[in-house]
Amino acid sequence: MTEHHPPPLPGPCVPIPYVRTPVRDADGYSRWIVETHVVPHLDLDGAGSPVVLVPPEREAVNLEAMYWRLFVQRGDCGHELATVPGISDPEPEAGVRRGLRDFSVVESLPADQDDDTLAGIGVTVYCFDGRRYVGGETDIR
Repeated sequence: MTEHHPPPLPGPCVPIPYVRTPVRDADGYSRWIVETHVVPHLDLDGAGSPVVLVPPEREAVNLEAMYWRLFVQRGDCGHELATVPGISDPEPEAGVRRGLRDFSVVESLPADQDDDTLAGIGVTVYCFDGRRYVGGETDIR
């Protein structure tokens, strides 16, 4: 049986911050709380290294502009590999680039800049380019 060695991760080893903040709707009402958390079903390196999402470190996170910092954790080391929009946790995709699995995110899309309504949702696949994850074209649904 061969042992799987995960690919090296780029960037410095940093502590993963713990952030807890409210998410507000277009009227400014707090709808729920988001916080730093592990995405249990997402294995990007094939070795089971935890993927950790960290919300913005500011008050009044807006649902229509929600984003997360994405880290892969190895031991006490966190490697920040992406900043992704999203209203739910990323989902694994079939592709693997430079040793790391692709993933997709679902994001809310505004109708236009002068309107508070949403046009719907979009799904974007992110692929690893050797340094960071890069989003492709968004599929509007």
